[in-house]
Amino acid sequence: MAVLTTQQRDAVARAFMRLVVAEPCAFLKATLRTAVDNADDWAESAGASQPATSFNAALNATFRNAATATQKNALLALVCWWRSGRTLPEGG
Repeated sequence: MAVLTTQQRDAVARAFMRLVVAEPCAFLKATLRTAVDNADDWAESAGASQPATSFNAALNATFRNAATATQKNALLALVCWWRSGRTLPEGG
């Protein structure tokens, strides 16, 4: 699957805020949105070949340093869920 569209990436960010962020966060929505781009771009490179960096290293430094391991895992899961052809709870 090709990289997600801007609208799909926005939907992933909204789903993350709704489903994942029940705990306090030390990052802004704009940082999360950039992290969605990072995760999708990393998933695209990982689908084609061995990624050049780890998923964690591919995330922007602000998100990487502020997000918990659970939040990082959830972000990748949401991106991969959408990339697999499924929509997110808000209906996409």
